[in-house]
Amino acid sequence: MKNTNGFFTLILFFFLSISCSTNNELISESSSVQTEQSSDYDWSTASTDEITLNTTSISTTSANVTISGTVATITKAGQYTISGTLTSGQIVVKVDTGTVKIRLNGVTMGNSTSSPFYIKKATKTIIFLADGTTNSFTDASNYSNSDEPNAAFFSNTYLAFTGTGTLNVTGNYNDAISSDDQIVINSGVITVTAKDDGIRGKDYLKIDGGTIKSTAGTGHAIKSDNDADAGYGYIVINGGNLNLSSKSKDGIHAKKRVIINDGTISIAAPSSQGIKADSSVVVNNGTINVSSSYEGIESFVIKINGGVSNILATNDGLNATAGTVAGGTESKDGSYIYINGGAVNISASNGDGIDSNGNVLMTGGTVSVHGPSSSPEVAIDYNGTFNITGGTLVAAGPNSGNMIQGVSTSSSQCSLKILFNSNVSAGTLFHLQDSNGNDLMTFKPSRAYYYVVFSSAALVNGSAYLIYTGGTCTGTLSNGLYTGGTYSGGTLKKTVTLSSGVTSVSL
Repeated sequence: MKNTNGFFTLILFFFLSISCSTNNELISESSSVQTEQSSDYDWSTASTDEITLNTTSISTTSANVTISGTVATITKAGQYTISGTLTSGQIVVKVDTGTVKIRLNGVTMGNSTSSPFYIKKATKTIIFLADGTTNSFTDASNYSNSDEPNAAFFSNTYLAFTGTGTLNVTGNYNDAISSDDQIVINSGVITVTAKDDGIRGKDYLKIDGGTIKSTAGTGHAIKSDNDADAGYGYIVINGGNLNLSSKSKDGIHAKKRVIINDGTISIAAPSSQGIKADSSVVVNNGTINVSSSYEGIESFVIKINGGVSNILATNDGLNATAGTVAGGTESKDGSYIYINGGAVNISASNGDGIDSNGNVLMTGGTVSVHGPSSSPEVAIDYNGTFNITGGTLVAAGPNSGNMIQGVSTSSSQCSLKILFNSNVSAGTLFHLQDSNGNDLMTFKPSRAYYYVVFSSAALVNGSAYLIYTGGTCTGTLSNGLYTGGTYSGGTLKKTVTLSSGVTSVSL
């Protein structure tokens, strides 16, 4: 999982250090600290201590479990199986050293004054969700002790989940699942609902698989918030099916870095950012569907290497900014957007589709931008340069006067910036052909547009191209772009010959 590309790491470190001295976290996960081992998920059938919940009491077969009323405290490392129902009580893990493995075998627990599950001390605690079981934990709306625990499923130390069973956690007081150290989700079906954050791993949150649904109230759906210790404060998603929503804040929020290597991620966060990290957001693969957000992805560095990212935002789709790290403003701040592959589809209704307070570099992939409905916002906005060396870019936006930007003239790949004499109605096809009648692109902007920016390796300097609007296409429509099929019935607006790297056309 670690990035072994030393050259890239050195170059990126140099860039970040000179452009924002207070933001020195690397995109690479190489600076991160992890203690996960494959043996964590081994379960021995030879020796297991039993804890049984009996509605209003607890019984055990173990000398390593102390019972006081409806509180059972695990005092030694080892394996424990918990089953049954407890109306109001608590499981406490208090182990000086060693790993505690707990198998939840059909557990329903509540607590009328605090948290039902409290890991006070242990080297590691691994939760096994038994096959075919449903396990539910619900805390109180008000705690008698407001210090800790402060979540329905709370840990002071390393916490991991594995197995194929189901875990439901309702956080009525604050968070649903929270650790002041690390959280690793290896597998399982986990559904959480919280008054504040859904799942919080302070040092880091690592998701390798499973099916996760997190619904947050005033907080974030998933979060890592260690901003003091080097190498921490990050979220890594390596797989799984995630459904994340928040009424007030972000779907994914990290103080340092978010790294998405795979998985299917659905985010609904209409009042805040979909994904936010102060230092960097890196998308290597997977599918991201942001169905609602204020800003889709925001960070100092945004790097998209692959996968599919579908982003709906009321403000900016991609926003690279120093933000709170350096008191960011709209001035050039050294932030960066890299697009090296994958498909990025953006719809920004009242903000910029792509917005970098620094630079943009596109070397590959396909990017479609449905710009805002009105000025002064634009489809593409950058304060430094937008260099394109590969891939396909199409972006449409409103009449924003001198705010309208194409790509930079320093780009090695040719591009067109086409301005109409008046707005073209939403849904009207924009089509481009070469002089031999070959289709280059058919685009259906979702809002009225005054200009279109297009760049592709198919554009050749000195060649002629035909610009059409209207008509129909029999191809497959996805996020405004057609693939395959036949275009017909449009109006030829102009034939233009590329005369430079960036050719501007007025119709």
